[in-house]
Amino acid sequence: MPSLSPTLLRPLLFTAALGVPLLAHAAGQDPGVQAGISAGATSGAYAHYDVKPLVVPAVAWQGERFFASPGSLGMYLYKGQGLRLSAAVTPYTLRFKTDDVNDAQLRRLHSRQMSAMAGINGEYSADWGMVEASVMREVTGHSGGIESRLHYSYPIQAGRFTWVPRAGVVHSSARLLDYYYGISDEEALRSGLAAYRPGSTTSPSLQIAVSTPLGTKWRATGVVANQWFGDAVKDSPMARRGTQTSAFVSLMRAF
Repeated sequence: MPSLSPTLLRPLLFTAALGVPLLAHAAGQDPGVQAGISAGATSGAYAHYDVKPLVVPAVAWQGERFFASPGSLGMYLYKGQGLRLSAAVTPYTLRFKTDDVNDAQLRRLHSRQMSAMAGINGEYSADWGMVEASVMREVTGHSGGIESRLHYSYPIQAGRFTWVPRAGVVHSSARLLDYYYGISDEEALRSGLAAYRPGSTTSPSLQIAVSTPLGTKWRATGVVANQWFGDAVKDSPMARRGTQTSAFVSLMRAF
């Protein structure tokens, strides 16, 4: 299996309702620093919502014990025999801003902010690909909800390009979904929408990432991902449809 670095291989939770990992996986396991810029957008998370691109500076650092990427900060707990266990903090970038809503009823709801998630990640690499699993808890006081992920990926080298198809499932707890998709009785009275309290749900996802070096120092990466929501999300008056699509690109320089 081709060797890839954490910038392409470690999930970047650039957004949300994937709460989904989006700029995942880059090239090489060598220690060092990379810096650049990432940009992208996600559509389908909310009904009548203006999709605005997100552009952020990106820094990645790979050390023997600690690591940082555009979407995570953490430390390794164990490395050996193809297995890596780590503790990490990542952003959960789903947000609902009433100023960006084009519906009079939805504008009467409370805004929902981005969150931080903390937990344990596990990765196992072999000739047949990579299996990744994580359990993360919301730690910024918005819900205290939990999200669990299980994904399989396999890097394919094609000339100067590395393609990484990735498939898996995301399980979101009722408390996490209630913050982002629930409607309280008070909001229902104010907006005229039905009150809604979602349960937990499991959602399948597919992602394709492609990465290529640009000279000796630069690397470009692109990611397209799709997630199919479970009924707990689809049944919310805040949801637009049953799927969410995200696309991101990054340009990074090694130092």
